[in-house]
Amino acid sequence: MLTKSHAIDRLLRERSDLRERRFGLPNIGNRFDGEKFNPTVQEIADAIDFYGYGVRDENIVEMPDTDLGSGNPTKFKGFPPAVEAMKKSLENDMMYRYPYTEGDDRIRQQLLDYVEREGFINTEPYFFPDIDEKGLSVHNITFSVSTSMLFNHIIDIICKPGDVVLVTAPNYGLFTIRAERAGAEVEKLELEKEDNFLVNPSKLAVRIDEINQSLQQVYHRRKGYVPRVVAFINANPNNPTGKVMGKKQYSLLYKIGKICKDRGVFIIDDLVYRDITYDKDNIAMPISTIPGMFRNTISLFGLSKSYSMASERAGFVVADEIIIRDIVNKIFQGMDSVPDIIGKALAGAFNATEERYEAYETYFSELREIYKYKYNLLKALVLGVETVEDRFKDKIIKETINVLGFAEGSKALVGIPMVEFPKNLEPESGFFAILDFTKLKGMKYKGKAIRNDEDLLKFFYETSRTRFLVGQSISWPYKDELVGRITFSIEDDRIIKGILNIHNAILLLEKKDDYSIRKNLYKDQAQMAMIKVDGWKNAYDSIISSAYLKSLNYEEQTKRYQASYEEYKDLVFVAVREEEVLGYSCFNPIPNVDQFDSELVSLYIKPSEIGKGIGTALFLETCKELVSFDKKHMIVWCLSDNENAIKFYKKLGGKIVKTKEAKIGDKCYKEYGFYFQLK
Repeated sequence: MLTKSHAIDRLLRERSDLRERRFGLPNIGNRFDGEKFNPTVQEIADAIDFYGYGVRDENIVEMPDTDLGSGNPTKFKGFPPAVEAMKKSLENDMMYRYPYTEGDDRIRQQLLDYVEREGFINTEPYFFPDIDEKGLSVHNITFSVSTSMLFNHIIDIICKPGDVVLVTAPNYGLFTIRAERAGAEVEKLELEKEDNFLVNPSKLAVRIDEINQSLQQVYHRRKGYVPRVVAFINANPNNPTGKVMGKKQYSLLYKIGKICKDRGVFIIDDLVYRDITYDKDNIAMPISTIPGMFRNTISLFGLSKSYSMASERAGFVVADEIIIRDIVNKIFQGMDSVPDIIGKALAGAFNATEERYEAYETYFSELREIYKYKYNLLKALVLGVETVEDRFKDKIIKETINVLGFAEGSKALVGIPMVEFPKNLEPESGFFAILDFTKLKGMKYKGKAIRNDEDLLKFFYETSRTRFLVGQSISWPYKDELVGRITFSIEDDRIIKGILNIHNAILLLEKKDDYSIRKNLYKDQAQMAMIKVDGWKNAYDSIISSAYLKSLNYEEQTKRYQASYEEYKDLVFVAVREEEVLGYSCFNPIPNVDQFDSELVSLYIKPSEIGKGIGTALFLETCKELVSFDKKHMIVWCLSDNENAIKFYKKLGGKIVKTKEAKIGDKCYKEYGFYFQLK
């Protein structure tokens, strides 16, 4: 007989994550197939979760923080033709009817007229009687509640298990997570400074080919199917860089399209930021407007970002009708049909009438100026007011002093020390800017050094309750740099106060150590061997047999380290000053005994450098690395007579939980096991 249990209790046994009441972002979620995210995506998920939830504290309700990572467009009236179309739809007498799953053909025709006026053309059309002179019909279009929902359907349609979706880095992290959550594997194409952070077609071709070749070697046609790169996500303009590829970059777009077409790779052309391109003469150009590219391209449009109507969650897709048929199937199977008012709003914003284009010109002329001003305001606060366009200077100075007062305002307008914009990365669209905080790396607050993204965000939150998306959230391609994605779409006074928070926090930092911490290199092994031998002779004099200590020598220890380097190179951190190794730590992320899932195997400091905080820095860096492997329970062993080591581990929060005998040379010695709860 089944044991009686409350239904909720049964659910919680299976879904322990639901026990926690979260504030901030909901749970990122998991892959639908139950597999783990690959490391590329897990990094993004962890960083977004930390920004949206982890860094925030229990005081969030009483003490709101300053969020400079918001994805909302600026506060502005919704696009008037779209708003009017929605109002009219609520006033008609047909609301009693269920809408068609694919959407009303009259709405789809209006959307079709719009994309054809924008240049969409299919030079390889089907032979259905309703195909027009551009090779298209209403069956090339459908709409839904947001481009995010459409994106999920698209990935589900075009991907088989193991197939790869290629994304740029930087990227919109949530799209990257959604691609893999829906069952795809995600790989990155890094955008580089030398290419002005634009897609380099040659590098795109090489990346697709190397991924496909790797998959061929791994799968060997298992079950008759070899996974491959099936799609490239082309965000144009790019989120978060704001880089635009318009008609001035026609040749670049053509090459991207041809490379993907020749390799059987769909392009998912994300155009949601298109209409807030600052240069109205170089609006982001859809790849489907290039002859020969339509059937291989899936284009996404929406109201959220450009049209100040994010709350409507309205988007539409233009693609080969084979793709559209299955999107319609999935809409029907999941939600029956899409609210008709969404279609009305889209048709109001995207149609081919002269009235729409006149309203568009008026609306976006004003909106683009607002975004340009806000970017210049941010630039003045980061680099100094002398760096902005002359036409904005007086207003920026007046507004900043009005918000902060003369003294603080004057300080703010000088710019933030040690912070800059990355080279070749001035936004051309959108409402995000990347700030480079790399010069803060290694600097300290209350003895804690900023060494990575999480440290950076913790520092700003602790000092000013300010947060933003860090480089890991957006797949920043330069791993040694510390960057943040900052929005300038919020109200001007919040930009001013938020950046001043960052400015004032940086003034609290202490100078950085004269050393850095990195993974060990082969060339470090001889110095590491010397540190171990000298460390043992220094720490264990009168504890371990003098005969054993005398037997230790640099040459033999160096040979052992060099021989094991390839096996352990990723498990050792070194502290270095220029080329001098000052100390090192070795760790093991593999479960070893009892409840412990990781171990700090050794930690040695050059005798002349003891007492300078290097051991603590190496210990903390090791703990962070183990946490990144999702380890929670670390053990460290040290000799029971090593009083200095015992004091060190106790000060760091370790608790003695085990003892054992260790044989060193011909004798046995008692060791204490210190337990550390990593998180």
